[in-house]
Amino acid sequence: MFSWSKQKGSRRPGIAGDYPGATTHRKAHTIQGSIRPPEFTREQHIDSYFQDAILKKSTRKVSVDDSTYDTVFQTTAGDALILRVYFPPPSSVRPPQMTLVGVKAVHNWLDRSTMRVTGYQSIQNDMAWKHARVLLGQAVREVVTHLQLNPPDIIDVVDPGLAKMQSNLRTGPMNNNTNNNPPAYNTCTTPPTPPPPVVNMPSIPSQFPDELEVKTRDELHEILNNELEFLKLLQSIPVHQEIQLQRDSILDENAKISTSLLERSEEYTLLHGRVTDLKESLSTKLQQFSEWQQQQDEFLKPPASSIVIKELNRVRKEAYRKSEQIAADWTDGNIEEFCKEFIPLRHTMHRRAAKVERLKFQHQQYY
Repeated sequence: MFSWSKQKGSRRPGIAGDYPGATTHRKAHTIQGSIRPPEFTREQHIDSYFQDAILKKSTRKVSVDDSTYDTVFQTTAGDALILRVYFPPPSSVRPPQMTLVGVKAVHNWLDRSTMRVTGYQSIQNDMAWKHARVLLGQAVREVVTHLQLNPPDIIDVVDPGLAKMQSNLRTGPMNNNTNNNPPAYNTCTTPPTPPPPVVNMPSIPSQFPDELEVKTRDELHEILNNELEFLKLLQSIPVHQEIQLQRDSILDENAKISTSLLERSEEYTLLHGRVTDLKESLSTKLQQFSEWQQQQDEFLKPPASSIVIKELNRVRKEAYRKSEQIAADWTDGNIEEFCKEFIPLRHTMHRRAAKVERLKFQHQQYY
C-alpha cells in the first residue's frame, strides 16, 4: 500500500477482536426489542476507514466535507490505481460508492462505462449494505485486496499524474525498494538518463607525435600562425586520421539509414493509418460491448419482490382452486385415489403461501 504522508500512530490498547484498525468506541447500537440488524454511526464508519492499519497510510480526504476519499494502491501486476470512495452524507444508511479514477479498465467487478465497483455484494444497494453489517474500513479493504490480487486489465490511463506514477513504478528507482514498502503517493522521480551511444574512439596518445618533438618553439609558432601548414601537419597525425575514418564511416551509415527510412515512409504512413483505424474500431466495439453488457445485466437482474409475491399468490390460488374442485367432485369413491390428487395440491398451495409470508416479512424487515 502507498502512503500519502508519514503518519504517526498505532493501535489503541485494549481492543478486542481481530480487526487491525479497531477502536474502543466501535460498537454497534442495537435498538431494544427490534429485529433489525445493528447499525453503525457515520463517525464509526469513517473512523474505521482512517484507523485501518493497512489503509490509513495511503488514504486522504479529497472533499471539503467528510464524504469523499482517495485510497491509492498497487496491484500484483505492478499498476498503481486510485480507489475513490464516496460515503453519502449525512447518515450511514446508504452504501458507499467506490470508483477507480484516472483509468479505463476491464474487470468483472467494475462497470465498464463508469469504472464504479459493482461486483462487491455488500455495497450493491441499501438493503445489502444494511444486511452486511460491515464497517466502511473493512469494506474498502476487501475491495482493495480483491483488486490487488485480481488486477484489472488497464486499457488506458487518462490522468496525467497517474500515468507519471505508472511510468515511475516501471522505470524509476522505486523498483529497487529493498524494504518492500510501497512508495509514497506523491513521490516523483526522474526517469533514468539513457546511456550514451558506444563509439570506439582511438586511445589518447601518451606523448606528442615525432613531428612535433623535433621542432623548435619558433617553428611551432610559425605552424600555428600558418593555417595551411597547420592542416598539413594535422593530416599527418595517425590519431587524427583514425578519427576522420570513423567520422566518415558514421556519416555513411547515417546516410544509408536515412535513405532506407525515406524509401519506407509511404509504408509507415499506411501502417499508421491502419493502426489508427483499428484503434477507433476497438473503441467503438468496446463501447458497444459495454452497452450489451449493461443490457445483459438488466436481463439477468432478479425480479422485484413485489413481482415474485404477486406470481406466488397467483399460483397459490390456482392450486387452491384445483384442490377445491377435486374435493367438490368427489362424493363417493376410492379414498386413496382422492388423497393422491388432493393432498399434493394442498401441499403446493401451503408451500407457496409460506413463501409469500416469508418474502413479505423480509421486505418489511429491511424497509
